[in-house]
Amino acid sequence: MLLQADKITFGYSEKPLFKQVSFTINEGDRIGLVGDNGAGKSTLFKCLLGIEQPYEGKVIVSKNVGKIAYIPQSLPTDLQNKNFYDYLLEAIPHDERDYSEWKVDMAMDEIGVPQEIRNFPLSHLSGGWQRMALIARATMDEPGLILMDEPTNYLDLEKIFKLEDLLLNTIKTPYVVISHDRKFLDRCTNKTMHLRDGQIICHKVPYSHARTCLLEEDLAAAKARENEEAEIERIRAAAKRIHIWSAGRNPDMDRRAKAMYTRANQLEAKKTEIYVAAKRDIDFNPEDIKPKMLLRVTNYQVVAPDGRCLFKIKNMNVNKGDRVAILATNGVGKTQMLEALMRAYNDPVVDKQNDTEMRFNPQVSIGYFDQHMAHLPLQRTLSDYIQSLGKTTQETTKLLINAGFPYKMHSQKISELSQGEKARLAFLGLKVGKYNFFIMDEPTNHIDIDGQEKFEDAVISEGHTCIFVSHDRYMMEQVANKYYQVKGGILTQVDSVEPFYKEVMQKQDILMFEKINAKGNQK
Repeated sequence: MLLQADKITFGYSEKPLFKQVSFTINEGDRIGLVGDNGAGKSTLFKCLLGIEQPYEGKVIVSKNVGKIAYIPQSLPTDLQNKNFYDYLLEAIPHDERDYSEWKVDMAMDEIGVPQEIRNFPLSHLSGGWQRMALIARATMDEPGLILMDEPTNYLDLEKIFKLEDLLLNTIKTPYVVISHDRKFLDRCTNKTMHLRDGQIICHKVPYSHARTCLLEEDLAAAKARENEEAEIERIRAAAKRIHIWSAGRNPDMDRRAKAMYTRANQLEAKKTEIYVAAKRDIDFNPEDIKPKMLLRVTNYQVVAPDGRCLFKIKNMNVNKGDRVAILATNGVGKTQMLEALMRAYNDPVVDKQNDTEMRFNPQVSIGYFDQHMAHLPLQRTLSDYIQSLGKTTQETTKLLINAGFPYKMHSQKISELSQGEKARLAFLGLKVGKYNFFIMDEPTNHIDIDGQEKFEDAVISEGHTCIFVSHDRYMMEQVANKYYQVKGGILTQVDSVEPFYKEVMQKQDILMFEKINAKGNQK
């Protein structure tokens, strides 16, 4: 046993986030901690680390653990000005640095840090490289247990594959990881803890298998509850008949009826608990559109802000019902392509001399999801924002509640929402807008697994037309029915996403080989 939570209870309001929660973390555990946004996963980590003290219960940490490494969701402010190299060097005890400094270079090589950014302040690096710095630092500390909070957030596919490789083949330390990345959980965990309704439900299997087990348990509980309620109703009906027959003239029958009512009440108090998911609609309700072809692109160059050509689109047609995934490694220009599409929506590109075109059908109405959600008016309240999209006060209240925002939040400023809540509000904005074509940049980045699945179901079942960029492999595989990949500087239609995965992994292997070879030549 490395760590044990013994009946711990904690919450920031009258209703606790979790109550009487117990579980054990052992050697060899690679645990996925999953649950809805706001369920209390990050707070549970803080209780395990001693940052927060449970109201009840206790956390027992074995002496064998030594250090517990913690990888938070974002880089702490006091580390922003440190560079990558010095940040990792600090993990080595001062009196060991003279002969152990090589470990820093090795750690940076392992995660593929380019030479040119190793001395940059961390605040100048992308969110993905900041995450990799936190992960590398935590593993250099030689901890006995690692707690990781959303480690794949901001990572592109290449870095996700690298992190998975590290966890599967290099890092042997037990860990607990909070994540909404289903593929990552399936590959890198051997145990799942669902935090739901303030309780922990454990299964000694990875996420997908654990979720199947949980659904089966929910169905069994619902059936047991149904049988119990039928039995309670039968007893109460029989007691009522006896009471009517007696009409107060037969004490024995009256006592029997009273005993039966007591028995029914006892069964009522002991009814099987069942889980009722909170209602949080994620759908779009698109306006119908008659034309088949909605977008045509020919001989178009996607350019960087400085005018450089990033890649060319020779020919891309998007028809009604197409769900197009754009595949490319980070930095190639996927977001610039989506931004170019939005510009062309407002100002079509037609150059007959060069046979260049980027033009939408006039009946297209685009809903755009920006991964940074910069289009949300942060200083407005939730209610004001939805009403500004043409809804009455009554309609707004109903829409917000159905999207999982309780009434007390409706007057709250959007800036005060969590990233997951902002994403949910952005989806609600798409629904209210009644669009018929969606362009989405990393739409599932900040929503929990339940929200991801509702979103995916809505996109597929309602026949949406969309172009999207995502590092979520599950979404790319389940939602897309058409793939375009940037290959050799040209956007080309491909049959599936699998060759792209192999290309990314092969690129990693080549880079690692070149680094090892370069070091050997230096010697």
